[in-house]
Amino acid sequence: MLRMRFIRVVCGLLAFTALAGCGGTGQFGSGGQNNGNSSVVLAMMDSPPSLVTILSAEVTLTGATLSPGNISVLSAPVTVELTRLQTDLAYLGTAAKIPAGSYTTLTLTFANPSLTIENDTGAPIAGCADLAVCKFAPTTSTMSAIVPLTSFSIASSSTTGLLIDVNLDTLLNSSLVADFNAATSVFPFTPGGTGAPPVGAEDVVGHVVSPNMSSNTFTLTNAEASYALKVDGTTTFFQFPSCPMPGISCLQANQILSVDIAIQSDGSLLARNIVFEDADSSDVEVEGVITSTNAASDQFSMVVHTVSATGTGLSLGQTATIQYAVSPNPFATDFLHADNNPISLSTSGLLFNTQVDLVTGQEVSIRRHGTLAGGQIQADRVLLRSSRFTGNVQANASNILTIPSPSLISSHNGGDTIQALTYGPTNGPTILFEIGHTIIISNIGLGESISVRGPLFNLNNQRTLAASKVVVQP
Repeated sequence: MLRMRFIRVVCGLLAFTALAGCGGTGQFGSGGQNNGNSSVVLAMMDSPPSLVTILSAEVTLTGATLSPGNISVLSAPVTVELTRLQTDLAYLGTAAKIPAGSYTTLTLTFANPSLTIENDTGAPIAGCADLAVCKFAPTTSTMSAIVPLTSFSIASSSTTGLLIDVNLDTLLNSSLVADFNAATSVFPFTPGGTGAPPVGAEDVVGHVVSPNMSSNTFTLTNAEASYALKVDGTTTFFQFPSCPMPGISCLQANQILSVDIAIQSDGSLLARNIVFEDADSSDVEVEGVITSTNAASDQFSMVVHTVSATGTGLSLGQTATIQYAVSPNPFATDFLHADNNPISLSTSGLLFNTQVDLVTGQEVSIRRHGTLAGGQIQADRVLLRSSRFTGNVQANASNILTIPSPSLISSHNGGDTIQALTYGPTNGPTILFEIGHTIIISNIGLGESISVRGPLFNLNNQRTLAASKVVVQP
């Protein structure tokens, strides 16, 4: 039996509105209150086996139903890539006309799970040879979950949240067979309130559609989804050229942006932080995790996590070979910030300037500048982006949290640990988050499960992460 390493991933967010006399058939919910105008936010989480690095994990949520009353709260199926969501949220949609009242169960249905793994177990698993990177559809025993809700009520004219925990520790057995009913639990939270994350979906890359200065709105679209976003006085704009007055007027159609999306107390979406990436969408941004490097050939391989445009022929979870230009220097670190506070990477050795700085486990975004023979992608830029890792704390000293390396790193001579550097108020505060609590770094004890987010560097052969966010898992 494989050892399992606990990882929780917030993998979905769904807002829905409660209105009088609408929704499913039959009883609308106990408690006698079927009126109001309320919202609910729904989210998910997960965790993979050790010695198998899950490089990409996709699943489609096809249904979400509250009972009593059989109230559907998902208007259309939504596919989510899970691995980047160890610290983040992903917005799924909004469903209206959900009545106020008390509910006792949430029924979820899933479809089309897909995994891309690196197998470092020493033996074949699920048809994947030892040391191979494989994409496959795992066998499933149960594709639905009926989750009991304890004291969950939707009050009139309020906003409520449900955090769904899909724990891969119990979802996947040693043969990577999935049982969603055995793995799923739910926790309530208040969107936009105390204990809720200040930013939900982070580093969402896409291109701008329909910027509207009169309504302060725009749409961000990529290969996976579209987001209807608002801009307000709290929105921060970073790195926009030729835009002396930051605001909605900075946005132009077809710009490529990286956006942090906040979930408001009413369930709507706010572009909280907007980072300029490219002036137009003619060169597509492809983001993924590096699985091998070949400096002699100016190449590396990565598993795709997201693509900034449709129609590229690329799919999530596939392995791509990147041929990068060497002149001018294509390497740079993308803008790093914790919420709207920039983080200064002043520590000596946190470099991403040359081929030797490329290592397995890094999350990078490449700007595709063409396709070569054999399907190789030609890139004229390689940006270091935020990786996400989860593990039990081995040490907490001098604002450095140490966790075990995943097998993707340790099996490629990357060392057995990752050191996550956290930052204080003077150089950009790292977000420290625990559901329902306000924490400080000294609260994080040895053995606790945490997820860390930030760019990964090779610092004197020690994998070191500049942490913009640390999440203590429930």
